[in-house]
Amino acid sequence: MVEFIKRTSLRVKLVAILFLLLAIVTAIALLQGNELSSVRAMELAGIEEPADSLAPLYEGEAWKPQAGNDGFAEALQNDHFTLYINSVSTQIALVDKRTGFRWSSNPTEEQLSAETVKGVLLANLKSPFVLTYVRTQGKDQTIREVLNAGDPKVQTTLIRNGSGLQVSYVFTEKQLGLTIQYELTPQGLKARIPSAGIKEDGEYSVFTVDLLPYFGAASTEDEGYIFVPDGPGGLIRFDRERAGVSRGYIHQVYGLELTNTGNWSRSGERRENIAYPVFGMKRGSNAFMAVLTKGGASANIAAMPPGLKSGLYNVYTNQIYREEYLYRMSRLAAPLKAVQKQRLQTDREIEYRFLNDENADYVGMATAYRDYLTETGRLKEKLKPVEHTPLYLKIMGGSYTEAFGKIKYMTATTFAQATRIVNSLREQGIANMKVVYYGWQNQGEYDLYDRFPIEESLGGEAAAKDFIAEMKGKDIAVLFEDDFVWIDSENSDLSGKSNGIRGIDETVFIDEGWFISKPARTVAMAYQTIDKLKEMGVSGLLYNYLGEMVFHDYDPSGISTREDTISVYDGLLAYTQKTLGSAAVYRGNDYAVGQTDYIALLPSESSYDFMVDETVPFYPIALHGYVSYSFGDGNLRNDVEAEFLKAIEYGAIPSFFLTHEDSRTLKYTSASYLFSSKYEKWTERIRKEYADFDSLAHVFSQTIKDHEKLSESRFATVYEDGTRVIVDYSTNRFTVEKGGGA
Repeated sequence: MVEFIKRTSLRVKLVAILFLLLAIVTAIALLQGNELSSVRAMELAGIEEPADSLAPLYEGEAWKPQAGNDGFAEALQNDHFTLYINSVSTQIALVDKRTGFRWSSNPTEEQLSAETVKGVLLANLKSPFVLTYVRTQGKDQTIREVLNAGDPKVQTTLIRNGSGLQVSYVFTEKQLGLTIQYELTPQGLKARIPSAGIKEDGEYSVFTVDLLPYFGAASTEDEGYIFVPDGPGGLIRFDRERAGVSRGYIHQVYGLELTNTGNWSRSGERRENIAYPVFGMKRGSNAFMAVLTKGGASANIAAMPPGLKSGLYNVYTNQIYREEYLYRMSRLAAPLKAVQKQRLQTDREIEYRFLNDENADYVGMATAYRDYLTETGRLKEKLKPVEHTPLYLKIMGGSYTEAFGKIKYMTATTFAQATRIVNSLREQGIANMKVVYYGWQNQGEYDLYDRFPIEESLGGEAAAKDFIAEMKGKDIAVLFEDDFVWIDSENSDLSGKSNGIRGIDETVFIDEGWFISKPARTVAMAYQTIDKLKEMGVSGLLYNYLGEMVFHDYDPSGISTREDTISVYDGLLAYTQKTLGSAAVYRGNDYAVGQTDYIALLPSESSYDFMVDETVPFYPIALHGYVSYSFGDGNLRNDVEAEFLKAIEYGAIPSFFLTHEDSRTLKYTSASYLFSSKYEKWTERIRKEYADFDSLAHVFSQTIKDHEKLSESRFATVYEDGTRVIVDYSTNRFTVEKGGGA
């Protein structure tokens, strides 16, 4: 009898185990069936796989120009410009026929006569490029050395055809090669390094290339400045003393490669990352604006003062072809330096647009950049005129906290309470609002791979639908904020091994327990979310990170470049606009502006580099009238009045970030940055500020025509119709002088 009971018990256990295994298999099958594949999501969203179209090399016989007395020969010509080249040094010079001004790729003989640098630095001054190379085999792989056009063993070939001028360099001793192509445009000059023209046939590899590093180089006696894309824009004036103070300005476009730096952290940025790949120079009544049109995401923008590499001011682009990184042979060994073996296979191109007379300043540069953005389709239709200025009202639903191994959602604003906040503000005279709702996901941001159902403590899906419907009845769009980029590897079922991007050492990049979703997986997660939000009537998404962060993915199956990431993100933003009606981003890197209706936290301050003398609204000038943007939220400012006036001066729209409950509710959550958000405390401030912003409603859809510094504390911004807005920081006031067309 006892034996029978034992056997029966064993059968029961085996049956239970079989049922458990069956349940697990079924669950996995259901999960796989419900999970949209990355490839299928890309197809459904109409996003094509990134494909780099590389420029071909020119073919034909070598061109042997007949030089004039100065050693230069005419190479290319159009209605406005003539390009000359010195066939010996390969230096170029461009003459602007409209003014007769001559822009040179390198310092003139007169400028060189005043130089004190010797050796390689002097040779670099005379070259249209500086190529830094490393050894990729054997020892000393991280030692960097340079080559330039003055190398005694370089072989140079010129080809001229209907497209432009091509100069090829072969350094036979190092078995390295480089090609530069020049083309004239109606606005100026294009300079390109085609990927096909880089030759690496030996043990040495290209690390970086400075392209036209001394183009337009100026002395301290020149009148003018360098423009750098620091924050909204920065000027480096020629008449400032900088000896021993600055190491120059050199920063990567769109920020450092985060898979390759231990200095980057999710907790915050160290500086204002470059949001737009532009630089420029003003010399007297002549200027240029230069934009990196290809390969800019893998490049630095650099500006050097006298005393570092020469006695001149110069600004240029430093093109990155390989990254240097740290790796460990074992857990116990100290990290070693190594250089990426596979070169980034992308063309590099700069377009220079030349300006003169009243257009030869940072306003003219910004206008030229806006023209470039519209011509290339980056900026599309202008904003429609509004009767009242829109206010973006951000509402925090809540966030999670973790204590004693349990997750608790801390509710700050239910959907019903959000309705009361909006209605209260409407009664206060806020005539045009758009709402962005945060923390709506199940348990907030605890597991962003499993965001549905909508958090029950907020009212769940039924309350969300009621809120959205009531807002639509009042002509108020409701956007949801979300993050489809960072995934918490400890809390999520999504595997970082198969879905996370990889660093140069081919291991999954993880920062403080979080990994970054491959862009295609980001699309898959967003696609499914958009599908559900559309059913609820949500008007759009405010995406975290899509507009501010790009990266490589060094997957063993093949490198995906930062340009590839941009291509996918652009496609997702466009799909969001098409499907929901609106897409918004933070920070607003320039690749996103064409598919974005609103930019939150657009950079409004500089990084306070020693090199930058003055902050100017270059980026706002380029964007205003095409995309709306706000700076810091009105209730979260450090300097309330100064930041408010900066928003007025730079053409921003108002935004506030509110909660129904006191902000202390969120103290121990990821939303602890909301240090003062209870709406009852801010109602009067919102009403007052909105009235001020609303006085500028008529310029909402206009471009900025001019910006001027009247004194150390007074600035004037002029719009299309002649409206002049004068901001005085000494009195904390502004005045509006309406133009004749207002």
